[in-house]
Amino acid sequence: MDAHTRSHRATSTTCATLTNVAFTETQEQILDAAMQIIVRDGLEETSMRAVAEEAEVSLGLLGYHFEGKENLIVSAFQRAASRLMEITQELLDAAGDDPQARIQAGLRSFFDDELSDVDHLQIWLAMWAVARTNEDVALAEQDLYERHAEVLRDAIRRSDTSLPEEIVRQRTTDVIALQNGLWLNWTR
Repeated sequence: MDAHTRSHRATSTTCATLTNVAFTETQEQILDAAMQIIVRDGLEETSMRAVAEEAEVSLGLLGYHFEGKENLIVSAFQRAASRLMEITQELLDAAGDDPQARIQAGLRSFFDDELSDVDHLQIWLAMWAVARTNEDVALAEQDLYERHAEVLRDAIRRSDTSLPEEIVRQRTTDVIALQNGLWLNWTR
């Protein structure tokens, strides 16, 4: 594969970091279709052929942008995670420097209307399931967790500078567990 072709492919499955993931318009169209199939039919029924049909692109074009089903699924997760972090950052920016407002913004990011949609939550369930058996998805999910946790830890630290670091970490874990638990409950 030449350098030109590699530059048009989605992020390699070996690159699990979610920072600055950018997709072309065609890749976005394909990822939308992949997510629709994952939600509607489940991960097992998500095939390259099904995604190509749903996206109304040729199988060859799909293969040009995504090396295979695994790369497609990792990319879909990266896209969803990037969107979560974008929403979080937008809310944090709007909150300004007030520590209490920043904590509320960090909490609200997980409950944004876009992210609280049942279809969107089902994508996360599918991705969490894949993370159990796919190292690239697991690394991507861990990266997202760490970045989101750091945003919350920073806000908690700023709200009460007398808190020991261990308490800050415990409170952060509690908040994330609550958020994830609510997401799981809402998908039932």
